[in-house]
Amino acid sequence: MRRLLFGISCIVMLLSCGSSKNVTHHPTPEIQTVYIEKETGNKVSDYDMLLLTMLKNGCRNFNTSDLYSIDTWEGKLQLKLQELCNSPIFQRSQLGLVVYDITAGKYLFIVNGDHRMRPASCQKLVTAIAALDLLGGNYTYIPQIDKAGEGWCWDDDITEQMPYRSTRRWRMTDVLQPMMKESDNRLAESLFWQLSTLRGDKFGELKSVIPNIENVLQRAGIPQGSGYRIADGSGLSLYNYITPRMLNALLVYAWSKNNIKSHLIPSLPVGGVDGTLKNRFHGTSAYNNIFAKTGTVTGVSSLSGYANGGNGHVLSFCIINQGLERGSIGRNFQDKICKAITEQ
Repeated sequence: MRRLLFGISCIVMLLSCGSSKNVTHHPTPEIQTVYIEKETGNKVSDYDMLLLTMLKNGCRNFNTSDLYSIDTWEGKLQLKLQELCNSPIFQRSQLGLVVYDITAGKYLFIVNGDHRMRPASCQKLVTAIAALDLLGGNYTYIPQIDKAGEGWCWDDDITEQMPYRSTRRWRMTDVLQPMMKESDNRLAESLFWQLSTLRGDKFGELKSVIPNIENVLQRAGIPQGSGYRIADGSGLSLYNYITPRMLNALLVYAWSKNNIKSHLIPSLPVGGVDGTLKNRFHGTSAYNNIFAKTGTVTGVSSLSGYANGGNGHVLSFCIINQGLERGSIGRNFQDKICKAITEQ
């Protein structure tokens, strides 16, 4: 029996020694600041201090790529966002959230960034950015939404779009303003179908539109076959899918291209000022500091765009709430996120 036990112990020792060769040792984050934790008197790094604070606050779903010292604006923001993301509403619904610092070129916060979700009318961002990149801001066309050439007009004296057979050519800026600020679905579809004829293909063929949009997505660093699905140009279809990280990547790409940015930014609703954001953010730091597209379909509420960050940087963000009982729940959460990222 003793020999048997000795033999087993030797085998265990050999196995443990052999397995150690395959262990990958990750470097410890560089310590920039040292704190003294009150309860234990132990010295801890800013990285560990942030983790300890999160654990004490009951934070669970933090999965951002970088951690910041809690005495920085970025570190305090991460704590605020994590507390918001621990809301009980996410026990019954899904959240996708990405906050990115364009000025610094790094992520500030990510929750479910790679989950496929329905963008609702934030799909119009995909349509607008692709059209500006491929057609240019000076492009003109006659709006059409079907093969028969059915169109509509937008007149300052008419409060509703009136179906008619259009004969007037529209400038890209004339299309983008109501399409983005008021979330006009028919104008979004008309612009979407313009992308079907770029290579001489027949107007109105979805199979002709998608490759052209995919070319823009690839320029933004989104590879083909990475999980997105394009079903229409407005976001009304529940068969549109994209991840928050992909949509954010497209926003970052648009910001880097002046030919896109110079036309896209003026078309976005401004927090508390106009469009679909006119009645939001009043009396908060987000007022006049959020430039974003809203989205609402059954069970989905989304908001994605740009912000003047509280750290003085330009930020991009994507928020998708899915599986909600009421859209107002998602909008309330989004307003809190926008307030947090714009507070100094």
